[in-house]
Amino acid sequence: MIFCLETNSRSNTDYIYIKETLNYLYQINNQIKINPVYMDGKNKYQTKGVLREIAQKIKAYTIGRSVVFYCVDTDDYDKNTEHAKEFHDIQQFCKNNGYKLIWFCHDIEEVFQGKKISDSQKVREAGVFRDKNRIEEIPLERLMQKTVKPNTSNIVYILDQYLKRK
Repeated sequence: MIFCLETNSRSNTDYIYIKETLNYLYQINNQIKINPVYMDGKNKYQTKGVLREIAQKIKAYTIGRSVVFYCVDTDDYDKNTEHAKEFHDIQQFCKNNGYKLIWFCHDIEEVFQGKKISDSQKVREAGVFRDKNRIEEIPLERLMQKTVKPNTSNIVYILDQYLKRK
């Protein structure tokens, strides 16, 4: 399982939320390999560097099949035409390449924390979320949406197609 993330490897915030979801809800054993690809910005989703890293990770797994998940924030898709176009373009890119799209409306912090978090606080707040096991407090239906709605995600809806629940 390859998770392409908007964040960079230094802050690693998106991966914290995704890893918490995986560990809390799913049976993960040593046959399931989970690797992040840090895009360092959603607008880099189809750059040569990101695509090369995905290809390298797929090639490294000789047993089983790899599934690529693009994990992106919708941002203000409902108010900003540029954000709406970018989200649509990423949806189309994923469809064209056989990748799965996991979205967070409007951003991952809004889904998991229930509020906007300033950039300067994102690393700290993600760490608190992990350390205090706040994943246990998230209503599951918030993570199981099929259509984009504020403060929700399709992460569980998508992952249920590939992983067994605990």
